[in-house]
Amino acid sequence: MRYRVVFEYQTEDGAMSDVYNCKDEQSAMDKFAELKDSLEHAIDPGSCEVVDEPEHYSLINREAGFYGYVRLLID
Repeated sequence: MRYRVVFEYQTEDGAMSDVYNCKDEQSAMDKFAELKDSLEHAIDPGSCEVVDEPEHYSLINREAGFYGYVRLLID
Protein backbone atom coordinates (compact mmCIF):
# COMPACT_ATOMS: atom_id res chain seq x y z
CA MET A 1 0.00 0.00 0.00
CA ARG A 2 1.02 3.59 -0.66
CA TYR A 3 0.14 6.42 1.68
CA ARG A 4 0.10 10.02 0.46
CA VAL A 5 -0.90 13.20 2.20
CA VAL A 6 -2.02 16.08 -0.03
CA PHE A 7 -1.91 19.62 1.36
CA GLU A 8 -2.99 22.90 -0.20
CA TYR A 9 -4.03 26.33 0.98
CA GLN A 10 -4.43 29.86 -0.28
CA THR A 11 -4.78 33.08 1.72
CA GLU A 12 -4.04 36.74 1.06
CA ASP A 13 -0.58 36.15 2.56
CA GLY A 14 0.38 33.27 0.29
CA ALA A 15 -0.28 29.82 -1.01
CA MET A 16 1.22 26.36 -0.72
CA SER A 17 0.65 23.00 -2.32
CA ASP A 18 2.52 19.77 -1.67
CA VAL A 19 2.22 15.98 -1.67
CA TYR A 20 3.98 13.83 0.92
CA ASN A 21 4.66 10.13 0.35
CA CYS A 22 4.74 8.16 3.59
CA LYS A 23 6.18 4.75 4.32
CA ASP A 24 3.29 3.48 6.47
CA GLU A 25 -0.12 4.40 7.82
CA GLN A 26 1.18 5.78 11.13
CA SER A 27 3.62 8.19 9.50
CA ALA A 28 0.83 9.28 7.11
CA MET A 29 -1.52 9.93 10.04
CA ASP A 30 1.21 11.88 11.84
CA LYS A 31 1.84 14.03 8.74
CA PHE A 32 -1.92 14.55 8.32
CA ALA A 33 -2.19 15.80 11.94
CA GLU A 34 0.85 18.06 11.52
CA LEU A 35 -0.52 19.63 8.34
CA LYS A 36 -4.01 20.00 9.81
CA ASP A 37 -2.45 21.98 12.66
CA SER A 38 -0.48 24.12 10.19
CA LEU A 39 -3.65 24.80 8.25
CA GLU A 40 -5.49 25.92 11.39
CA HIS A 41 -2.67 28.39 12.08
CA ALA A 42 -2.77 29.76 8.52
CA ILE A 43 -6.58 30.11 8.38
CA ASP A 44 -8.81 30.78 11.41
CA PRO A 45 -11.30 27.88 11.58
CA GLY A 46 -13.75 30.09 13.51
CA SER A 47 -14.45 32.13 10.38
CA CYS A 48 -14.80 29.20 7.96
CA GLU A 49 -16.93 26.34 6.79
CA VAL A 50 -15.13 23.28 8.17
CA VAL A 51 -15.13 19.67 6.97
CA ASP A 52 -13.50 17.40 9.55
CA GLU A 53 -13.39 13.73 8.53
CA PRO A 54 -10.82 11.03 9.31
CA GLU A 55 -9.11 11.31 5.91
CA HIS A 56 -10.12 14.83 4.84
CA TYR A 57 -9.96 18.20 6.58
CA SER A 58 -10.81 21.46 4.86
CA LEU A 59 -11.48 25.11 5.67
CA ILE A 60 -13.26 27.53 3.35
CA ASN A 61 -13.90 31.22 3.90
CA ARG A 62 -15.92 32.16 0.83
CA GLU A 63 -16.20 35.82 1.80
CA ALA A 64 -12.43 36.33 2.02
CA GLY A 65 -11.59 33.79 -0.69
CA PHE A 66 -9.39 31.68 1.60
CA TYR A 67 -9.32 27.91 1.51
CA GLY A 68 -7.18 25.02 2.55
CA TYR A 69 -7.32 21.27 2.82
CA VAL A 70 -5.35 18.21 3.79
CA ARG A 71 -6.24 14.73 2.54
CA LEU A 72 -4.94 11.26 3.27
CA LEU A 73 -4.89 9.02 0.20
CA ILE A 74 -4.35 5.27 0.44
CA ASP A 75 -3.66 3.35 -2.76
